[in-house]
Parts: sequence; C-alpha cells; structure tokens
Amino acid sequence: MSASEDKHAPASAVAVADDAPDTAAAPDATSGTDVTGTESTSSDSPSPKAAEAAEAEGSQQRTFRWWVARFPRLAWCVGLAVAGVVLFLCYLHLSRTERVTSDGASNALQAWDMLHGNPLLRGWTVTDVSFYTTELPEYMLVEAIRGLHADVLHVSAAITYTLVVITGGLLARGRATGREGIVRMLIAAGIMIAPQIGPGVFILIFQPDHIGTQVPLLLTWLVLDRAPRYSPASKPLTRTWYVPVLVSAMLAWVEVADRLAVLIGAVPLAVVCAVRAYQAVVQRRERLAAAWFDVSLVVAAGVSVEISDIVVKQIGAHGGFSVLPVASGLSPVSLMSNHSWLAVESVFGLYGADFFGMSSPGLAALIAFAHLFGLALAVWSLWLVIRNFFRCEDRIAQVLAAGIVINLAAYLLSTTPTTYWSARELAGLLPAGAVLAGRMLSGRLQRARLVPALSVVLACYLAALGYSVTQPSRPSFTQSLANWLVTHHFSYGLSSYGVANTTTLSSGGAVDIRSLTWSGNVAAPGPYEFDRAWYNPQAHDANFVVLRNHAVAANGITAGQVRAVFGRPSRVYDVGSYLVWTYNTNLLDDLRLSLPLTAG
Repeated sequence: MSASEDKHAPASAVAVADDAPDTAAAPDATSGTDVTGTESTSSDSPSPKAAEAAEAEGSQQRTFRWWVARFPRLAWCVGLAVAGVVLFLCYLHLSRTERVTSDGASNALQAWDMLHGNPLLRGWTVTDVSFYTTELPEYMLVEAIRGLHADVLHVSAAITYTLVVITGGLLARGRATGREGIVRMLIAAGIMIAPQIGPGVFILIFQPDHIGTQVPLLLTWLVLDRAPRYSPASKPLTRTWYVPVLVSAMLAWVEVADRLAVLIGAVPLAVVCAVRAYQAVVQRRERLAAAWFDVSLVVAAGVSVEISDIVVKQIGAHGGFSVLPVASGLSPVSLMSNHSWLAVESVFGLYGADFFGMSSPGLAALIAFAHLFGLALAVWSLWLVIRNFFRCEDRIAQVLAAGIVINLAAYLLSTTPTTYWSARELAGLLPAGAVLAGRMLSGRLQRARLVPALSVVLACYLAALGYSVTQPSRPSFTQSLANWLVTHHFSYGLSSYGVANTTTLSSGGAVDIRSLTWSGNVAAPGPYEFDRAWYNPQAHDANFVVLRNHAVAANGITAGQVRAVFGRPSRVYDVGSYLVWTYNTNLLDDLRLSLPLTAG
C-alpha cells in the first residue's frame, strides 16, 4: 500500500461503516481502494471559490465594523468642516460691510513684504502690537493665493472669527460626550455666532486686533484641557511632562505678537495654578508631588513671558521690526466713571446687545435685546466660578474667569479707554464668557429642561446672522481715490496715515502712498506702521501729496503745513473728497529722517 493509500484507509473504513453493514465494511476496508476516502476529504474541505467567498465576506464585515466604530468621529469632523465653511462665507460678507482703513491695510502691506523676501520686516516700525506670529502669517497665506488687494482683510478676518467660534465651541465641550457635549458646544458657539452689525463687526470680524489673539489662546487652553489627567498616584513625569512645555511654547507664540496675551493668558494661568498648588501642599498637606503639575504650569507661564521678550528683542537686534512701547499709565480717579460706562457699553457691544443710543425700536433693537440672553448666560457662569473659585475643580474655567476679571480691571485702571472703539482691548471677554457659559451651565439648563428654550434663542441668533448677511458690502475709504490715481498714472506720493496705506492696498500696489507725521512745520516718516526704505530718495521719487478736500486738518496735515515744507504745488486736482497736489521735484528730499516716537 502506498503512503497515500495508507493515509486514507482509516477514514475510508469509518465512512463506509456509517452507511453499510459490518459484513460489507471489511472487504472494502482491506481492498486498498481509496475512492471513498477521497470523496470524504473532498466533502470536508471547502473549494477554493468557497474559501475566497468566505474571505471576501469576512473582509466586508470587518470593513463595515470599522466604519460603524468610527462613524461618530467622522460625522463630527464632517459636521465641523461644513459648519466652518458656512460660517466663513457668512463672516466674509459681514466683514465686507465695513470699510477698509489704514490699520488693517498696514498689516496687509507688512505680510506682503514678508512674502517677498523680508521675513523679519527689516526697517519697519509697528505699533505696540505686531501680530507677527498670529495674523501676519494668515495674511501671507491669503495674499499668496489671492494677491494684494483690500479683500485680503475681509478674507483673513472671516477665517479668524470662524476659528474663534469653532475652537470656542470645542473648548466649551471639554471632555463631555453625547448630548452633554453637543449642548455645551451650541451654547458657546451660539453666543458668539451673530456679531452685531456696525461696531460689533468692526471689532470682531474686520482688521487685525485682539480678537485674533484669542485663537492661539483658545488652542492653548484646549491642549491643556485635553492633556492626560495628572494624579499623584501615577508617575507624573511619564504622562504629563510635555504639557507644561507645550503650553509655554504656545503662550510664547502668541505673546510675541500681542503683549495683551501676557495679561489674559500667562498671568491668569500662573495665578490659578499657584492657588491650586497652595491648596494642595499647604491647606490639604499633600506631598509636593501632588502639586507638581500646577507648579510646572506656573513656571511655564513665567518662562513664556521671558521667551517672548527675548524673541522680540532678538528680532530687533537682527535688524527686524521695531515695536512702539505699550501705553502703561494709570488713569486718574476722575476718569473712573467714564471708563466704567465705556466698559459696560463695550461688553454689551461685544455680545451683540448694544442697544444704547438706538433711536427707534426696530429690528436692530430686537436683535440687540435677543443677545441679552447670551450676555446673561456669560455673566451667570462667571459668577458661579468666582463664587466657588477656591472649590472649583475645572482648571480651564478658573483660568478663563481670572482672565476676564484681570482684563476688566486693567481696562478700567489704564488710560486705554477713550472711545467706544477701545472695546477691542476687551475682545477676549466674548469667547471667554461664551466658553464659561457652555462648561458651567449646560447641566443646569438640561436639568431645568430649558434646552427647547435654548433652541429657540439659537434659532433667533441664526436668523439675526442671516439678516446681517443681507446688508450691502462697502468699498474701502479711499477706493475712489485709488481708482483715480491708477487711471491718471500716479505712482508714488505722500499723505496722512489715514489715507496712505489704505490707498496703497486699495490700488493693489499699483500706487504707493507713504504716510507722514508732522511736528509744526516739520514732516517725517510715520507715525507708525511704515518702512524706512519707503522714504529713500535714491530709490523712490514722490511727486504728489494727497490732502482732504476741506479746511480742517486730516490726521494732523493741513494745507499750510504742506505748503511750508514742500512749497506751492505745480498743479492741484480736485478728486471728490480729496485734493492731489503735484510737484516737479522729489518730495522725499525735504523730509526729516525721524521724529520722536510716541507710545501706541
């Protein structure tokens, strides 16, 4: 018997024994015939096609289970992306309802210069806020795609505010999931979703200002909130050592661009974590290891301030931009009342609830009154955190509440409040209050069964956003002047700060108008947001000056001052609201190199 036959014989005998009498089984079992055994093996083993079909079915089932397991997360990502696109388009149109001015135009020109070989902004003098690591990179990206024109401000502002709303919603959600997480996000995003037409849009969705600072700050708090939970029982350095390092780096990143981030970011973090460390070590008498994480965050906050200061100084030492000093004087007591009312109106305006001064109770007034609900939620949540500050377990809520209090106190005590537009210094109160409302009130509102009422309010806010989007767009302040200058082939001239950079941006760089500052009858580059290379008479030939077409001074420039420095013009053009004085000489030869700089 062959090896094959020997192998199949036992199986063959068993197979026959199941279907035939014992007497018939014996001859077959000893006959050496392996036909029966072959048939049995063939019936027990699946065919190649059946195996492939089973494998394909198993693969399909595994793929289906993979998609089912990840569908909620994918749905979240797709939902956020869709919401982000819709919000961006709405905010883009809202931003276009405001007219471009020189502050935003100056930042657009800085980004253009960085994009074309001057990353350190050599020769530039900026205000006390450079936006170097926040809005300027964003402007560079937009300009690389769309070129240099006034709409750069609107596109960038829409991107920034969209990120504020989305990151604020994510921070409000925290680690909550399901219905709780959704309600938290909708509360925070809903409070911010519909800025008030006019001053609200100007401060929140227009040119670079302190609202852009909130994006990296919210991201910093989001990293801190989502970091692994530290507990003294675990090995602290194995799970959380990188969090203070990352937080310090992120704070330094935003502090380089805006020193206000020290006041509303680093200081609140240091204060909160110092209090928590003191409670752990001194009051509860726990081991120092129990306070390791909070102590490390205090150090991280301090290190971030030092790093940002070194970075700015090193940029200047290597020929980069110069920053004007921050106005840091304290206000006299006699101005406290005025500052307080400005703060109240500013906060109402940031939350879209500024009804002060409205002449008639129309639709705008109804929208403002509806936003009082969002403001009330923010105030309520802030009060809850302050009342239980030393017992609050939510570190992020403590940091946000401390930031709000410190920001308001600094605003009231400083010389900053002068007009309603000073509200930009308080821009961080909106996302901070909205996030607090989401984190602190979601559970209370659900237990009180107020979610349907919240849905109605959110629907009203969305309707207000839709109404705002229907408002007409407006060109920049000097768009007509820029068009005239381009048409008549003017290329390089001088004017006041309020006219110069705006016109340059509005012309898409086809016309360059450089700003001047005046001291009596002396003219010099400035007062800020300028590049000294612009005033080099060997490189440029400025042969015209633009003035306002009325007798009063425009940004400190009068016809008499222009005539005293540059003489009588060879020709004067009347261009609507402006006068264009032309000369046959290079006006840059008559400028003084500089005048004393003032604090921004």
